[in-house]
Amino acid sequence: MKPFIVKLTGITLAIAVIGWMVFSLAFPEYYLPVLPFLLLFFYLATLGIHAYQLKMAQKDIGKFTRSNMLITFFKLVLYSVVAVVYIAIDKENAIPFVICLMLLYLIYTFFEVTEITKITKSTDKK
Repeated sequence: MKPFIVKLTGITLAIAVIGWMVFSLAFPEYYLPVLPFLLLFFYLATLGIHAYQLKMAQKDIGKFTRSNMLITFFKLVLYSVVAVVYIAIDKENAIPFVICLMLLYLIYTFFEVTEITKITKSTDKK
């Protein structure tokens, strides 16, 4: 779990730096004050989901495979609820928020799938 946390922290810091550069240099009018909290939310959600999936993969790879789609569905529902709540509160910044949310979703999901695939492949070989 420690290597995952280090990589996740690195990715989150890289996104924070890139976001700061983009919103301070290129698009300052679209900066969202909620962006740091969104990063923290994705960081914690990815960490929690990965820890749960890791336990599932170590216990029973068959059960992990069956529950993986359900976990992905609930994760998507959770992120959609966050989007709907934010858009209901701040309609003016809906488009920049949705773009940021989708980019973060894609980045963190790609990272999570890559890492869990490495783990399940090593579990299959045992």
